[in-house]
Amino acid sequence: MAPSEGMSVRDVAVRLGVPAATLRTWERRYGLAPSGRSAGGHRRYSEEDVGRLAVVARLVADGMSPQLAVAAVRADPHVSPMGLGRAQEQISGELVSVLLAAAARGDTAAIRRHVSRAVTQRGVARAWDEVLVPLLQAVGERWRDPAFGIAGEHLTTEIVMTTLHGATARAEQRTRGSADGEVLLACAEEEQHSLPVAALEAALAEAGTASRSLGGRVPLPAMVDELVRSRPKVAFVWASMRRPDPSLLLSLQESALSPVLVLIGGPGWAKVTPPEPRGGVVFEPVADLPSAVERIVVAVRSWQGALVDDEI
Repeated sequence: MAPSEGMSVRDVAVRLGVPAATLRTWERRYGLAPSGRSAGGHRRYSEEDVGRLAVVARLVADGMSPQLAVAAVRADPHVSPMGLGRAQEQISGELVSVLLAAAARGDTAAIRRHVSRAVTQRGVARAWDEVLVPLLQAVGERWRDPAFGIAGEHLTTEIVMTTLHGATARAEQRTRGSADGEVLLACAEEEQHSLPVAALEAALAEAGTASRSLGGRVPLPAMVDELVRSRPKVAFVWASMRRPDPSLLLSLQESALSPVLVLIGGPGWAKVTPPEPRGGVVFEPVADLPSAVERIVVAVRSWQGALVDDEI
């Protein structure tokens, strides 16, 4: 069969793990028919057809009736993985599609279940890159849609935040012996998007490194006060907004009472040149969550190793 002819019922059944008889039933009862035919007149499914079927299968496996699952897919063209744009390039689209459909209908239980499962099965770092970031991007692009609305965006982000905090709490046993004052996490002043910081906190906890998060929209005086009070070995500052105040970094450098590695993450820092190292305060940009976790863990372990050597 040439690729242009599409996929047979049997091929789709194998790919989705759904019996061919079930696919035929969905076609007969709900009109989920393949969009093409082979030269010989046999039914052939396109990739878009398979994407819709995959979403229906996921919804049915999640407890929804086939009739309602098909209705959800038909009511929202974005539900198809083929309509996810950039997200499709990063993950299998079905999971994000299911989450978007759940958010559109206000199904908090389904969102919570799938997000929690992704974090548990993949780990925080992978779940963040493969599922949560594409989901949040898609949600952010759809809040103006009356069928989705601001409520759908807030609902989704709140569940993601709660799940990340739960992952941090569950990993607490791994961080025993690691003082949370060694790593300080914060958002730049007026930065409202604190989910990346929550993801970093959870991923660090999974890696056995405790941290202290100040959350979003941290006033500069408060950040400086905490830097002086706790004297962390590593500080991370997130900024997604354009052009965060560069004086923030200078203030941290001038106020630090001990050497500290300051990592800056997020697109907001793209056009900001960090200060040159001075007084043991060093600035480094980090590109993504895995690299931030790795850099922090290495820095903390290096400092702990040096401390042990000094005691010996």
